[in-house]
Amino acid sequence: MTTPQEMSLVTFLRSVPIFGGLEGRSLDRLIERLQEQRFEPGEVVFHEGELGRTMHVLREGEVEIVRRASGGAEVLIVRLGPGETFGEMTLVELQPRSATVIAKKRTHTYSLTNMDLYNLYRDDNYAYVIVLQNICRMLSRRLRKADGRIADFLTLQEKLEEQAKETEEEKSTTHKAEGKTKKR
Repeated sequence: MTTPQEMSLVTFLRSVPIFGGLEGRSLDRLIERLQEQRFEPGEVVFHEGELGRTMHVLREGEVEIVRRASGGAEVLIVRLGPGETFGEMTLVELQPRSATVIAKKRTHTYSLTNMDLYNLYRDDNYAYVIVLQNICRMLSRRLRKADGRIADFLTLQEKLEEQAKETEEEKSTTHKAEGKTKKR
């Protein structure tokens, strides 16, 4: 028999897009693999550049995703809240973490490792395909959003460069006109 807390977890996981479409035994097999974790405000979940093998689903709390710019400054990429996921790229490709994740409030997550995903593949191919397909969809949405931000940034950069060029031309024209006035 399912306890109210377990039922609450099932209801929560069904609402998480990355687990959308999982029901019955497939969802149960996934739940068996999830690890509960808790983080205090200011605690780093993981650092940019470290090796990662774990994805997290936020049950409660809030995290910030920050990345170092080429100049060394930390840049806030996004804030995430309940029902959102982070670290999923490491389940698809074993590369160093692309950003640092910091808990901003008391945070409660459920984590899934790449080995958990592999074992899901061995035990329940349907669940594996659904989770991987949902990860791909989420990454695709994030890439589209990033592409939009890059396009907006490049458009703004072009406008600023045009304004700077116009300002330089105005200064040059003003300077030449002042020179002609002084010669008279």
